[in-house]
Amino acid sequence: MGLFKREAICHDNKTRLRQTRRRDREIDEGFENLTLYFFTVAVVAYIEKYAPNNRCIQILEDVVSIIPSDSPWTARDSVDPTRFMNPETPFSASRTAPELVKSNAELIDILVSTARLRNIEAISIRGSITIVDSAGSNGKSGVLTMGTGLVSGGRLGRDHMLDDIPNHFVRDQLMNYIMTQLDEDNREEPKKAVFADLSTAELEQYSAIILQKRRDIELQERTGWEEARQAHLKREAQKAAEVANQERQESLIEEIDDTVDLTPKPDFAFRDYFKLPPISGSVINPSKNAPAVSGGARKEPEERDVEVSSDIDRDCDQIRAMIARFIKSSDWSVTQFRWALKSIRRPQLIAFLEKKGHSAGKQSMVFALAWEFFKKREMVGCTLPDISNAAGVLQERDGNRGRQRPSDSGDTGDTPRKRTRRS
Repeated sequence: MGLFKREAICHDNKTRLRQTRRRDREIDEGFENLTLYFFTVAVVAYIEKYAPNNRCIQILEDVVSIIPSDSPWTARDSVDPTRFMNPETPFSASRTAPELVKSNAELIDILVSTARLRNIEAISIRGSITIVDSAGSNGKSGVLTMGTGLVSGGRLGRDHMLDDIPNHFVRDQLMNYIMTQLDEDNREEPKKAVFADLSTAELEQYSAIILQKRRDIELQERTGWEEARQAHLKREAQKAAEVANQERQESLIEEIDDTVDLTPKPDFAFRDYFKLPPISGSVINPSKNAPAVSGGARKEPEERDVEVSSDIDRDCDQIRAMIARFIKSSDWSVTQFRWALKSIRRPQLIAFLEKKGHSAGKQSMVFALAWEFFKKREMVGCTLPDISNAAGVLQERDGNRGRQRPSDSGDTGDTPRKRTRRS
């Protein structure tokens, strides 16, 4: 007991104590003040260091089972059954008489001793098997304490012990460990010792089945990882495309000649409301056009009874100029404008803005919807600003970039201030 106390205090303090009478008193006092958690850790560390490796896990199970738990988990009135209730192979369940079946702890100890593993590896094997079985039907497992191999919580709502795990599942896990973690020349003795109920031929079949199951799981994981990687790449490509579209859209709006003559051209085109229903959003208040907004509240009172004729009286270049002037001179973002036009997509808007010519884009839904948008604004008294009075809207452009805009200061000698447009 004295050795255990000393080891416990040294483990807690991370120091080595010299044995003196004074030190003995300090050890006794320190041992009495150990928390239950550190006491449990000290027990596991002591077993790991001093227990024979052919009895390590059996001793650990016996000792831990009588230590009071300080776990926050509370036992449940009803518990989830293990997911591994049924044997997965013809060799998983032991073929010996029930009274002669080796316990889970005995099986681990046999593996550790015949494979000449250390006690710390035995404790690690115990923890890795226990944590898997602790998962309930909701997929949530218990909590594995690193270094001790102890698992708290999970499907039983309490500390999970080796005795809670089906024996056939432990056998499967140990065969998997032998075949994947031990060197090839160190497998035969542990296999024959742990699975003494099986013949050499049966052991070969058993190990082959376990290895195939392992490969199947790894293939599923790789497939899942590849699918996740492809999905991530697709999202990144979409983001890059969206950024490129946004930049292209801004560039087009900058380049459009918004000084074109906007004199109406009656009977230029026909607005077919059967083929393309009228816009339902607000042409006054952009906040009412967000996708989350629905119902009659999407329009302001003064625009709800506005009806527009079928006579489109602007050509395509005029509509493009009106879009550019509107975006440059209003508080609407391009996204809000698209939402108002029945949520047209950015590539659709770009395709229309890229065209040049009076009839270029005449069949585009953007053309019809944008004309309707501006016609409704005109009917409720919201007219486009006069471009000649729009000084200060945009930065003056140099000769290498195209047509010049009025500068903010009105004096070409001053440093112009660029307006940032919202997309």
